[in-house]
This record gives sequence, structure tokens and C-alpha cells, in this order.
Amino acid sequence: MFQFRFGRNRLSIVLFVFLWSSAANAQVEPLLQDLPSGLVVDSSTIVPAAQLRAIGQKLGGTIQSLSNSQVRVHGAPIQVNVITAIDEQQAAAIHESLKKIKKFPFVVAQRNLVVEYVGQNVDEALASKTSWELGLIEKPVSVRYKIRAELATVSQADYMSCNVLFNHFLVLKRGANPQVAQELRALAKKFTFGKTLVLRNPKLDGETCEHQFSSTPVETKSTSATIAYTFGELVAQHDVPMVTATMEIDVNDNGLRIGTLEPITLQPTRFWPSNDAQIVALAKQITAGKTTNEAKAQAILEWLTPGKNVKYSGQTGSRWGTQKVLAQKFGHCWDFSDCFVTLARAAGVPSRQVAGWLYGSSGHVWAEYYVDGRGWQQVDPTGGGQFACGIYHIPYFTSEDGEMPIVYGAMPQIQILDTKSK
Repeated sequence: MFQFRFGRNRLSIVLFVFLWSSAANAQVEPLLQDLPSGLVVDSSTIVPAAQLRAIGQKLGGTIQSLSNSQVRVHGAPIQVNVITAIDEQQAAAIHESLKKIKKFPFVVAQRNLVVEYVGQNVDEALASKTSWELGLIEKPVSVRYKIRAELATVSQADYMSCNVLFNHFLVLKRGANPQVAQELRALAKKFTFGKTLVLRNPKLDGETCEHQFSSTPVETKSTSATIAYTFGELVAQHDVPMVTATMEIDVNDNGLRIGTLEPITLQPTRFWPSNDAQIVALAKQITAGKTTNEAKAQAILEWLTPGKNVKYSGQTGSRWGTQKVLAQKFGHCWDFSDCFVTLARAAGVPSRQVAGWLYGSSGHVWAEYYVDGRGWQQVDPTGGGQFACGIYHIPYFTSEDGEMPIVYGAMPQIQILDTKSK
């Protein structure tokens, strides 16, 4: 959904000389074959054998092969350099050499492999996530995150301007810019701001989840899905009132959340016109022969597979509305989520919307539907369900009516507090 990210990693001096100057052999690095959903290799360069001896001498070990690949991990680009040593002892020596200029998780070793991550926007989150997905480090089954986010208290939003407003804030975080500040204030007039922030009820993700704020709430109201915090006077940034929320959230590897069914999760809303005759007909067509909520939801997700009936394209952070998206056949994550919830409700499947951050990537919007007797199953309509919701989907917004204004004042700071493995 949101595109701006900042990295702290530096390109390896040793490998830079060789990997960017060497002639490319159009092969795919063996480590990057048969990748899980969401990982894509854009290019893979195998360094010529004639250069390996010199590189090995600089790194302190004998190298069997070396590759430089450009990979996208859930949309985020990362350069993956894979060194295959002749044995584990030589790999350990190379690893120690690289550790002098790079720290974990930007360089990792497994048996006779040493893998280095580089790139302008590569941070610890993306590097760790890549190692988990490549199987270099055991992937946790649950993670406890700490998120610090500057959030605007929006009452009514121009949803097509949320991402644009966020990007203006990011520019101003890098330094004064009178023109951008003026544009931000003009954009802000499309919104109605108040003193209330509505977040996902932390009880949905575990009793230990919690919220804290830079200002003490004067009133709190909760439903089974949301919790609304109302504040007194708030500090404004460029005429936009902001509150800093610090949230500790537990996520698991299956995206299933315990919860009860609420009647509103089947009702049509202005964002989810599930009673529209054409949408009802389409939902029936998609779910024909399906009798359970799970089967219907999976059929809708399959129908939403990007490029099949709706393309993933257009304005970043868009929210066109379900009917327009189905007509124009393109959109982004919020649009895919809106389509899923609308079609699911039209098919009689209780569903609602979820948003937050995709760890190691960007802001994101997804959904969840009710599984009889089990609870709420989170799904990612943007990937047509191929990218399962799990430890990377950090939820801190939920909506049962479609109203879910999200305006960040800065990039959220996300820290892993704890992990659990099998």
C-alpha cells in the first residue's frame, strides 16, 4: 500500500567490486529456486569461475560458486549475494571475514553457504524476513511485535488521499520544504479531524496485547472488534492532530483469531454494497456449489488472484470502491480487500477488514472471515490467498463497516520483542 521505506544497510565493499563488474551468466542461483509464494527473482548473475579465486583470497576462503540476485520479497526489493564455499570450514572463514564489515542479519551462514543482503532500502526486518523465507534461519510460529506509530485522529477521510498525505509527511520528516508543507495543508482540508483514534481491539490478538499513547485518553469505548480512544488536546503537525501509539501485538503463523460472530459482519455498507444485484449474482457464480464459509472464501480469493479478473495496478494506496474496481478491473490492496469483503458478505460469509503493516515491507490492508466454531481467519485478498496471513501481517486496525481512516505521520518503528519456534 505505502511505498516509502528507509534502509540502514551498506553495500559490501569486497563484493561490490566483483559482482557489479563481472559478466553475467543468466542462471538462477540454486538457493533461489522453488521459492515460496511472494518471493520473485528478477535477475540472477553467476560470477565467472575465473574470478572466484581472487574473491576467495580477499574473503579468506575457497569459493565454489558465487551469485548476485535481485529478489522481491513480498514486493520489497533486496539484493541477495550467495557464496558457496567448498566446505563448511571455508564458509566459516568467509563468514568471519564478512562479519567485520556487516552485522547479523545482513550476513548469515548455513553449512557451506554464506548469504549477504544489500540494497539501499534493506533494513533488519527485510533481511531477517528473507532468511526466514529462504530457510536459512528457522521461521518462528509466533512473534510479539512492538510498534510505535504516529497516527492522525481522522473522523472522515478522503481515502484516495490517505497515502498521498502520508508521503508528504515523509518528505517533511527529511527537512523543511515550504512547498510540500503548503500542499500537505491543502490536502488536509479534504479530511475531517477529531480527537478519536479507532484501533483493532487488542483482545482479538491475545489477552497480552496492549496499547499505550503519548497522550492519556479521556474516554475509551470498545466493541468486540474495535476500541476507540478519545483524547483531550493533541499536538498538531501541519494542522493535522497526531497521537503516538505504542502497541504490543502477538501474531501467529496461521492467521486464525478467536472471536465471536457479530451481526454487522453480514450487512451491506456504503463501502461494501453486498446487496447490489450484480454483485450478488457474481458472488453466487463464484461460490456455486460451495457450502461452507471456508470453501466460499477460498473460491472468492481464487477469483481475486491478481491478473485473473482484477489486476494489481493503478494509483498506490487507492480505494476506488468495490463497484468501480470490479468495473475497471484493477486496484491495490485496499481495493482487493474491499472486493473480498463485499463478495463474501454477498455470498453469506461474515467478513470484515483488517489493516496494519506487512513486516519488512509496507502498510497493508487485508481481511478476515468467520469460520464456524473456530473464529476469524485472516486472508490476504491482494495475493488471491496465495500469500497466507501469518507472522508478517501485523494488525492494528479493523473495520466492520468499511470506515477505517489511516493516516501516518511517519514510518512506524517496528521491533520484535519475542519469537517462538516449533
